[in-house]
Amino acid sequence: MTNTFQVIYPASENDEYEIIERFKIDAEAMKAIGLNVGTKPLAEATSLMYRGFIINNEESYPKDKRYLNTYNVYRQYQDMSKYYASIADLSIETFFVDDLTIEVEEMIKTRAWEKAFIKKDSKALEHIDQGKSVWPETSFEEMKKLYAQFPFDGRYAIRKYIDPDIIDQEERYWVFNGNIYHRDNNIPNIVKEAAKRLNKLGSRYYTIDATPDFVVEVNPGESSDRHAVNSAELFASWIKKEFVK
Repeated sequence: MTNTFQVIYPASENDEYEIIERFKIDAEAMKAIGLNVGTKPLAEATSLMYRGFIINNEESYPKDKRYLNTYNVYRQYQDMSKYYASIADLSIETFFVDDLTIEVEEMIKTRAWEKAFIKKDSKALEHIDQGKSVWPETSFEEMKKLYAQFPFDGRYAIRKYIDPDIIDQEERYWVFNGNIYHRDNNIPNIVKEAAKRLNKLGSRYYTIDATPDFVVEVNPGESSDRHAVNSAELFASWIKKEFVK
C-alpha cells in the first residue's frame, strides 16, 4: 500500500533534509510502522501533519494546502482566550485582560482570590522559575518585563489559583479526527464533553490536559509533546490508525 500521509518535522541546522535531534525518536517510531516522515513534503503526499515547535506568527506556519490544519485553526487551540468560552464551565475560573494593571488586582480581590495564576494566552512563565506565573508572588511589573523577552502576543488569562498537587493529577489526552486517545484508554466524562465542544473549532489533532474533575488547558497538536508516559510507538500507532487509510 502506498502511504500518501506524511509527518513533517523541523530540520537540523546543518542539513535541511535531516530531522532535528529532538524529534528523531518520534520520527523513527513513525517510520518503523510504515509512515512517511521528513523535513519537506513529498510530491505524492496527499495529506501532511506538522510536528514541531510552537509557531508564533502566521508567516512561520506551513503554507502547503495539504496540511491537516490552517494557521487560523492552530491559533484556536493555542490561545486560551479563543477556546476558553467553549469549555468555561468545565475548566478553571478565568477572565481575560489586555494588560496587567492595578485594576486587574482589584478584579482578583473582588473574586476573593488570594492568588492568581497568570498566563499570556499560550505561554506561562513557570519555565523560568516556579512561582513566576503566580500573583502576588511575582508582581505584574516583573511579569510584563519577563514577557517582553519572549515573542508571544495575545491576552492575559487571569486564572483562579489551584494547588499544584491538584494540577499534578492532570493527564494528557490526544484528540485525532474527533476521537480521544489515552495510554490506558481511561477517558473521564469531562474530557469527552470538552472534546465534543472543541471539535467544532476545526482541528484534526489537538490535546486536552485535564484532571478527572476539570480541564486545565488545551494545546494544538502541532507543538504538543506526547509526554514521556506515552511511548513513541504508541503515539505513532494512534496517528497511523487515524490518518492512514
